[in-house]
Amino acid sequence: MAKLKTLLRRLKYNTKYVIKSKNEIPSNFRIFERRHTKFQQFLIRECLGTTNLDKKIDLNEKIQIFGKFTDRYEISNDIFSNYDFSNKKLKPAFFNIADVKVPYEASRLQYLQKAKSGKIDVNKFPSIYWSSPMDVAIRNINLIFHLFNIESGSKIAEILGNNKDLISSYISKHYEFTINNLENKGNVIGNHYLIELTSILLTIATFTFKNDEEEWKYYKNELLSELNNQFYKDGTNFEGSSHYSAFVVEALIICRLVIEEMDENAEILHKIDEIIKSNYIFLSKLMNKGELSQIGDNDSGRLFYSTYDEDSPLKMNWLFEIIKNLYQKSDFYQEEEKFTYEIKSKIPSFDNFQQVTHKEIKLFTKDYEFYSFKDFGIYIWRNDNEYFSIRCGPVGQNGIGGHSHYDQLSIECFTGNSWIARDPGTGTYTDDIETRNKFRSLEYHWGPNTEIKFPKEDEFDCFKLNHMSDGEVLQFNKNNFLGFANFAGKRIYRKITINEGEVSIEDFSNDVELEEYTSWGEQNNGIKVKFSNGYKRIS
Repeated sequence: MAKLKTLLRRLKYNTKYVIKSKNEIPSNFRIFERRHTKFQQFLIRECLGTTNLDKKIDLNEKIQIFGKFTDRYEISNDIFSNYDFSNKKLKPAFFNIADVKVPYEASRLQYLQKAKSGKIDVNKFPSIYWSSPMDVAIRNINLIFHLFNIESGSKIAEILGNNKDLISSYISKHYEFTINNLENKGNVIGNHYLIELTSILLTIATFTFKNDEEEWKYYKNELLSELNNQFYKDGTNFEGSSHYSAFVVEALIICRLVIEEMDENAEILHKIDEIIKSNYIFLSKLMNKGELSQIGDNDSGRLFYSTYDEDSPLKMNWLFEIIKNLYQKSDFYQEEEKFTYEIKSKIPSFDNFQQVTHKEIKLFTKDYEFYSFKDFGIYIWRNDNEYFSIRCGPVGQNGIGGHSHYDQLSIECFTGNSWIARDPGTGTYTDDIETRNKFRSLEYHWGPNTEIKFPKEDEFDCFKLNHMSDGEVLQFNKNNFLGFANFAGKRIYRKITINEGEVSIEDFSNDVELEEYTSWGEQNNGIKVKFSNGYKRIS
């Protein structure tokens, strides 16, 4: 019955795609004239000009896509499987066949930010480069960045002969495509639309053209609406992912720069500032050895690719440097204070509950602070070199869970310069649904140790969490945590006690059999089963 249901869903999915009209590549677009602007100075100095000379690339040689080298940047294939997407009639998700994100990643032209030489021929771009509106929007951002680098006289690669008029026309083409194919409909409107809005506002702030004032006003208001929709009251992001949070912060840095130049008194600037500063605190508390923890999905997406190191894809110190330089006079300590609160609710009696006590973790050798990110759903105890966190809160995407994992009550622990327990990362998306679901699973996370039978899910559920509830915290302070979540309808509580630097973890349930962890991942760098060091980088 399940197989028949999946078959029917596939038929409906692909039929809908076949009869749907394709995204049209604009043949008529507006004449753009360059505005006199100053915001690009910050971008060139802080975001685009930071590549070490030894990290500069020659596009005539090789580039990396998700850690794998290729000598071509105009690609229609998945270089991991060699599957070619050219002239395919089915919806380009290609479940369990190939990863469409690979050519999408190449299509972004982010390599222009790092390229010291080489040429890109836009006439060789395959049709798949125009299939994803968000990726077209990112390509547009990179074209504008490239224009800034041309104007600054940087040694760079060549596209359209680095002719500013031709590039401006090409940007106009991308702008028209983006506004005609916005991803602002459906059950979840998320980071895709936010990135598209960023590309639009950057374009209007860079150029003047017919109807630009009306469109600026409209899309700026759309951005404000999405800020209210996609960010919680405390400024954290609703996707349930630390790396997607960093990604949208990059976008908001761009938005802030261009909006401030167009209207320094715009009310939206205060909202943007609040979100960026909140995420500075949030993300910084998830950093260890310069790497950002992978809570939820991580597709390794970047806007400031010049600062990004493909060889160390989790390194994120560069983002914090950009933010600090954006707010040179800001006091982030005030922002930090709003995340240092306790939680206290009625605590149930566990007298008749099954209980397991896990192996204690010798963690803190010196004093530490505690942080409550209740809206996002993660609680952290840490100092400079010692770290402990537990996930408990909203599923993400207003309950859909698109980029969240089955990680409620899951812990991370870093001490003694090594990992004791670590989130597994993402692995991949639609090209391997089994791997996708394993990296999302309770089995791969350091949550309760139990054999819960989850209903089988097909590929259409790989961006949903159908069988896990929001987590709820009953107690949180410097030395204690108590929270619960439901997994496939089975309620489990987790209690954490910190006493003289040692962490004790207990689980309770009346619904399911529990087993203790007699050891954590101390012998395997914190890894429980497998680890993905960024998208498709599976150990």
